Amino acid sequence: MNAFCIVIVNHIDSSTIVINLKVEALRINQTFIHYVLKTIDTQNHEESENCSMRIATLPPRRLINLIYTRSVPFIMIVVSVQMGILLDLQVLKELVRRPVALGIGFICQYFLMPMIGFAISKLFRYPTLYGFGLFVVGCCPGGTASNQLTVIFNGDLALSALMTFTSTIASFFMMPLWFYTLGNYAYLRQLKIRIPFWDLMQSLATIVGPLILGLIVAYCIPKVKYYVTLMVKPVFILLFFYFFGFGTYVNFYLFTYIDWRMALTAPLLPWLGYFLAGVLAYLFRQDWIRVKTIAIETGMYIDYS
Repeated sequence: MNAFCIVIVNHIDSSTIVINLKVEALRINQTFIHYVLKTIDTQNHEESENCSMRIATLPPRRLINLIYTRSVPFIMIVVSVQMGILLDLQVLKELVRRPVALGIGFICQYFLMPMIGFAISKLFRYPTLYGFGLFVVGCCPGGTASNQLTVIFNGDLALSALMTFTSTIASFFMMPLWFYTLGNYAYLRQLKIRIPFWDLMQSLATIVGPLILGLIVAYCIPKVKYYVTLMVKPVFILLFFYFFGFGTYVNFYLFTYIDWRMALTAPLLPWLGYFLAGVLAYLFRQDWIRVKTIAIETGMYIDYS
């Protein structure tokens, strides 16, 4: 919707003029105010300058949002400690020594998924902002949600944790690479986006620190691994439904921005990721447990926060 207004100010000295305009936001989005500044001096000499101002609308600040966002980091740290306790160092060493599965995962996460996101946004003609959002999702690592699903579906926990770690490290150079090549060509000429390197650092610290702590606990108190093994799957299932239910309720207002076209096509990104990553892992003769793990790590793109 376009609006037009004229503001006339009679001013003869050189002090600063402050003009307040009230803009009511109806949706979370960003837009620009374009205006022409015209000045006429006492001798009727007129000068004009075209100006613009970016306006961004942020999500609502509510107590329930604060409770949810504050609970997520604490729970994720506890989950990562549990994963560290369950990790087998010998399996980790073997994965690093023969990194075929890691290589498949890297290709799926940072080459397959960005291209799928780009193709969907262009094929179904997403608006620029929403198309870029889907492309960003395809370029970002999946986080600890994929680790939980790996445990729930009896996948390879060591491979899952190592893929999460390596994909987070790789995001420091792979995300800028995609944003300033294909992203710049397809989207960023119309948008101004900054890469959240500090958030990536926090994500890396949240993953690595608790994992190391869990490994230390398992080494110092070997019996704790038995008890964590018994309780980890029920706990992860409960946490998954907690985040899904609570997170949906907190962010329910976002559903009002989704039209039928995006609702039907955006889910193609994770599901194609699951399917194609599983097929690629199978073609490279990975066993069924690793096929499941690579598929989950590729398609599971959820940030609980």
